[in-house]
This record gives sequence, C-alpha cells and structure tokens, in this order.
Amino acid sequence: QMAFDCTKCKTSITREFTDGKFSPPQNCDFQGCRSRIFTPIRSSAQTIDFQKIRVQESQKLEDHEEGRVPRTVECELMEDLVDTCIPGDVVTVTG
Repeated sequence: QMAFDCTKCKTSITREFTDGKFSPPQNCDFQGCRSRIFTPIRSSAQTIDFQKIRVQESQKLEDHEEGRVPRTVECELMEDLVDTCIPGDVVTVTG
C-alpha cells in the first residue's frame, strides 16, 4: 500500500495494490474536490515479500496413467515462505 497526496486540496489517500500492480487514485473525493492529479508519498509505501510458484502433482508408479498430463496449481508464498523451495523440490501444500 502507499499514500498519495491530492495536489489541489492536499488530502492524503491510501491505496492498496492488488497483485502488486501500481494504480494511483482516479480522483479525489474529499468535499467535492474531484482533482485527478496526485503525488505519491514514496516513504509511506509498505511492501511484503511475495512469490508465485507452480506446483505439479507427483506421478506415483502405481497411479501412473499413460499419456495423462500431471495437474498443476499456482500457489502464492508470502513473507517467511519466499525462497524456501526450488524447482524439483517435493513439497506438501495445505490450505
């Protein structure tokens, strides 16, 4: 998240960034100001460590089906889980 100051009325607006995509406010809603120009307050930025990984199901010998592609699922790792696994690791995902 990061705060932005309206250049017209000086009101501070805090924005959360979904998936880390930067998107400043569209317009100021403070007392009908409606300004569309904002200055980012970079010192107010709050970030977290974040990583997306793709996990593929393991192929057990007894469950092996000819020609079937293993299923995959995308997982999001945050904070202390970032960089805890590398390609080829066997992991258990819960939740």
